[in-house]
Amino acid sequence: MKRTVLSLIAVLALSLGFAGFSKAEEKAKTVSGKSSCATCSGVTTAGHNIMLVDDKGERWVLTGDSDSYKAAHKDRKSDKKMTATLSGEVAVKKDENGKAYNEVKVSDVKIES
Repeated sequence: MKRTVLSLIAVLALSLGFAGFSKAEEKAKTVSGKSSCATCSGVTTAGHNIMLVDDKGERWVLTGDSDSYKAAHKDRKSDKKMTATLSGEVAVKKDENGKAYNEVKVSDVKIES
């Protein structure tokens, strides 16, 4: 009986450990796509934020203030592929034509060569 209880406790502890690992992994989500300027493309009306268009055609307007974001911001109009690490909740918004886009705060942006 004692052995069964101890085994059950061990299984529960491992399960909680894996659940914590998957949450940490979930926080490190990324989005990749070709870069452009959200305002210049007519998606937003202010800010000239980086916008990525992923392989599915979804538009991602990125906000941030990290050094890597500032460096990528200078290259936003270059159609380069970029990968951004999400650090905030994704907000689905609509442009003036009613087409949806995702807006999210990012902690890091990498320009791929």
